[in-house]
Amino acid sequence: MEEEAEEMTKAENTKIKTNNTRSKKNHTKTKTESTRMKSEAKGRLSAESKPKNKRLNTRVEKSERELLLELLEKVFYEGEFIHLALRKLFSDYPGLGNREKAFLTRSSHGILERYLQLDYVISLYSSVKLKKLKPVVLLSLRIAIYQLLFMDKIPEHAIVDEAVKSIKKRKLQGLVPFVNAVLRKIVGEKEEIKKKLASLPKEDAVSLCLPPDILEVFLKDYGRERTIAMAEAFLQSDGGFYIRNESGEGERVSGNILEEERFRSGAVTIQDFSSQAVGKSLKLKEGALVLDCCSAPGGKACHIASLLKGSGKVYARDAQKDKLRYIVENQKRLGLENMVIEHWDARVLDERFIQEDEGILDGVLCDAPCSGLGVIGRKPDIRLHFTKEALEELQSLQREILSTVQAYVKKGGQLLYSTCSLSFKENEENRDYILQNFPFTLIKEEKFMPGKPSDGFYLALFQRKTED
Repeated sequence: MEEEAEEMTKAENTKIKTNNTRSKKNHTKTKTESTRMKSEAKGRLSAESKPKNKRLNTRVEKSERELLLELLEKVFYEGEFIHLALRKLFSDYPGLGNREKAFLTRSSHGILERYLQLDYVISLYSSVKLKKLKPVVLLSLRIAIYQLLFMDKIPEHAIVDEAVKSIKKRKLQGLVPFVNAVLRKIVGEKEEIKKKLASLPKEDAVSLCLPPDILEVFLKDYGRERTIAMAEAFLQSDGGFYIRNESGEGERVSGNILEEERFRSGAVTIQDFSSQAVGKSLKLKEGALVLDCCSAPGGKACHIASLLKGSGKVYARDAQKDKLRYIVENQKRLGLENMVIEHWDARVLDERFIQEDEGILDGVLCDAPCSGLGVIGRKPDIRLHFTKEALEELQSLQREILSTVQAYVKKGGQLLYSTCSLSFKENEENRDYILQNFPFTLIKEEKFMPGKPSDGFYLALFQRKTED
């Protein structure tokens, strides 16, 4: 349900912040010098003794590779999400230019996408098992090998030299010969390595860049050919994103949409193509009362509110209070006055939406918390966080929410369930759960596969029976 926030982050990361203002040194003297020579000498002494400015808003004091290494440490070993880690990095280092931001984003995403292949290559040439390598050594090797195999513009000798420097800076001089030897071997056999990767079995986890748990889910649900197609689509992101344009239709764009007048004025908004299908699927009349129970960042709720043309009311709620500001920002920019934004845990029954034991809402959207298996192309770190155990827990959470919010739907009203996942456990099994346990009829079911045309997404639209 966070796809709009991620697209917003992607757009923010493309901003070019040009700062031509340089801080001016204060050369004012507090004493009157007796001679020009004394004045110059004092000026030189003053300049040498003045403490260096440690702020990072003029130029970055660390190399791109150092920043990339620190970024990956946070994601691989401290559990940070890549989009949040990048956002914090860009905030901490405002001197980074557009080129540096693009390099850090593409490199970190690429290494997360292909870390299984990178580790496979390391295992071919390392005399030390991966589990025994120090984190900084493993990450340094991953960075260097990714640049050697998947980036063309960096000279090979520079890649090796930078990897060695990063080990020295961490005071691990004893490991320099090891890192240097591994990378020199890989440089000498680069083309053979590419052929070896290409010759791996198509359904292999390393070949598809999918961890075993994710691969097992996809193979079970979709079979070999569709799994291969999905995995290939995840690796083909072009950096573009979708907006809902002036005509209310999906339009793929790239660049800095945030600086365009049509975005600032609210004429367009960032929303993935598949996400836009939610509002269009709900057949609501003007004046309808609607609940979006897991709303942040609010793209779908705002879409529904705009389709109601200022009439009715859309209750946009989320259990995470700190995320409500995203809904508020969208609402204000789009000028939507038919919204009520509230902090609410969707698992808790709200009796205001029930009168005489019947729901009073025309529509309820449950865009449930999910595994995100449909948006791996845009969130490559899902590969690190996903477990089959978590999938079981998510299904229980989704059903707990559905069991609560379905009661708000009036007879003849609509319930729309959606996720940005592709697992049957979160989608088709929950569809059947609704039909078997509550008085609803399935009206529409739609699944978007990765790359056709955007992210993977699932929705199911139900109508409450008029007779229980």
